[in-house]
Amino acid sequence: MTVTVSLSDKAYQRLSLLKSHPDESDEEIIMAILDGEVDLEPISEETLLRATQARDDYKAGRTYSMEEVMAELGDSFD
Repeated sequence: MTVTVSLSDKAYQRLSLLKSHPDESDEEIIMAILDGEVDLEPISEETLLRATQARDDYKAGRTYSMEEVMAELGDSFD
């Protein structure tokens, strides 16, 4: 059975904020909420900006290996 649900713009915007990836359907979000799998606290604009910057850094090759980080900190995996 398929049911159509009507939401206000505000409710739909809040629902959209809970998407874990852009291709996630509205039904997937609603099912995750019902199953208790969603953190209902929206991600802050600052966090979204920092995630975007980190993704851009990764794509541009501005990264360090774990070995490089450990060496900088004076530690190793040995």
